[in-house]
Amino acid sequence: MSDTLHPQRMTLPSDLNSLSPLGMALRDYVAPLGVAESWVYPLDLALCEAAANVILHGYPARRDASFEVVFSQQHDAVSVTLVDSGIPIPPDKIPPAEPEETLPLDAVMTGGRGLYLIYRCVDEVRYWQSEQGNHLMLTRRLPA
Repeated sequence: MSDTLHPQRMTLPSDLNSLSPLGMALRDYVAPLGVAESWVYPLDLALCEAAANVILHGYPARRDASFEVVFSQQHDAVSVTLVDSGIPIPPDKIPPAEPEETLPLDAVMTGGRGLYLIYRCVDEVRYWQSEQGNHLMLTRRLPA
């Protein structure tokens, strides 16, 4: 995997119909790296779950909104960052950096499975806020 990819940006409407083009854009971005679909799929799953959260929870009443996606590669990993100006993730909904291997049944029944799934599909999750909005970065290490 000698190719180094340049960052790419795209803006998508805050609509669930954006999830399919988002998955295709991810695959197009990593195609030069020659990674297997078995490597791409978990990142795609986490990315689409995160984007759905932006659409449904960040912009619950604004269907005219949009969010930005930034694809980037570090030497040994690929990151995808979602940037939106919607409602921030409530601090009590952000799981710890190292979530427990299993969730208690009552936690699963009351929601929050999406963030848990995101954490299980990628190697690193970072969330922060800036003047540009909310940032959620998902990083997956490239296979050796």
